[in-house]
Formats: sequence, C-alpha cells, structure tokens
Amino acid sequence: MSVWDVALTIINVILAIISGIGAYNSVKYFRKSKNLTIFAQTNKALVEVQKMLIKLPEALSSSNSSRRGKKGLSLHNALCDIGQELNVNLTEINSNIPAEYSGELRQLQNKDGFNLQTYINSYISGDAVKDNGIDSEDFNSCQAKLLEIQDYLKKVALETEEKLK
Repeated sequence: MSVWDVALTIINVILAIISGIGAYNSVKYFRKSKNLTIFAQTNKALVEVQKMLIKLPEALSSSNSSRRGKKGLSLHNALCDIGQELNVNLTEINSNIPAEYSGELRQLQNKDGFNLQTYINSYISGDAVKDNGIDSEDFNSCQAKLLEIQDYLKKVALETEEKLK
C-alpha cells in the first residue's frame, strides 16, 4: 500500500463523515420544516373555526328578528348568505388541515348523529327554517361541534409547537 492509497483512504473517510453530518442536518431540518408547515396549517384552520363561531350567531339573530316579524327581512336569504360563508370556512378548514389529523377532524364533524356539513347545507337550501326561525337545539349542537373542533385544533397546535422547540 502506497502513501497515496493511505492518503486517499483518509480523505474518503473524512468526506464520508462530513456527508453523514450533512445528511443528519438535512433530516433534522426536514422534520422541523414539516412541523412548521403543520403548525401553520393548523393555525389557519383555527382562524377559520373562529370565523365560523363569530358568524354563526348572526343566524340566530336573523331567526329572532324573523320571529318578531321584522319588516324587510328574508330569513331564507339571510341564512343562505350565512350558510355560504360557513361553507367556505369549513371547506378551508378541511383543505388546510394536515392529512394525519383530517380523519379525527372529520369524525368530530360527524359525531353524535350531527353532521356539521349537512347542517350548514340546510342553511343554504333553506331547510333549516322551521316555524319562521331556526331550531335552537340544532344551532346549539352546531356551536358545540365548532367549539370541539376548535379545542382539537388548539391541542394539535400546542403539540406541534412543542415539537418545534
């Protein structure tokens, strides 16, 4: 074995070690960026749920105004507009949530015999209107469902935030 063979072997070992360190750093960076993406998507979905929780009471307000006989109020039109906004928010939530959490989120949306998407669609179609108003029990179920989803998304965001530290 010549001096050149030994020198080249040592250089190859050093380069292999440097490549290994680079690969380790790349994997570490990939995991961190993946968690950061999950955190951002979860926070975006959380904002959409909060928009829904702010918008939902407008339906109850319109229903109460309709029951009091307020002139010039079309409950069907008001609920349709509210339903369309809620549907956009729910679509954003479903498209933004990371794949590993989407199954649990869909279960929350359809839990206890109450389907959130169907309820929102009933606003758009006008099926939610009963006796010149909306059913307060269904409304409360919808609001409770949104609060459950909000709590779940907060939990996911906190878990992901811990992974980022």
